[in-house]
Amino acid sequence: RPLQVMLPVKVTELEEAFEICGKHAALEHKYDGFRMVLMRDEKGVIRLFTRKFESVTAQFPDVVKVMERTLGNRTYIFDAEVVGHDPQTGKTLPFEAISQRIRRKHHIEELVKQLPVVINVFDVLYYQGEGTTALPFMERRALLETIIPVHTGIHPSEQLVTSDLEV
Repeated sequence: RPLQVMLPVKVTELEEAFEICGKHAALEHKYDGFRMVLMRDEKGVIRLFTRKFESVTAQFPDVVKVMERTLGNRTYIFDAEVVGHDPQTGKTLPFEAISQRIRRKHHIEELVKQLPVVINVFDVLYYQGEGTTALPFMERRALLETIIPVHTGIHPSEQLVTSDLEV
C-alpha cells in the first residue's frame, strides 16, 4: 500500500486557512527545501524518497548519518523537508542551492561539504512497528516531539497551534 504523505494547504489569507482547517489549526513554517519521506526498515536500511517515491538516498548521505546518529536502530517513516543551511550565518539557503544535489550521481561528498542541510520533520507516519496515520494529528505531533530531539542537524518543524487570528 503506498504511503499517504500529507501536503500542506496553501492559502493567501489566514481567514481562509481557518475556514479550511477549522478554528484550531496548526500553522507551520514554509521551508524552501526538498520534501522527503525518511524511513528505516526492520532490516536497518535507511532510505530517503521524494513525494513521488523516487529514491534520493545516495544524494543525501549526510541525512542518513544524522538519522543513524539520532535514532539508532529504531524503525520509522517520517514526512520531512531537507533545507540547505549556511553554517556561517545560520540561515537557510534557497531551494536552488539544494536542488544541485537532487539529480547528482557523482561527487556527492563534495556537495555535502559545500551544501550542508538541516532536516525539518513534519509528521511521523510509522514508528517502532506501528502505523500512526490513524492517530489524530496532534497526537502524532506530540509523539514526533518525543522522538526527534532538537539537534543541529534535525528537529521538528516550526509550528504554531492557535485559534486566534491575531496570534
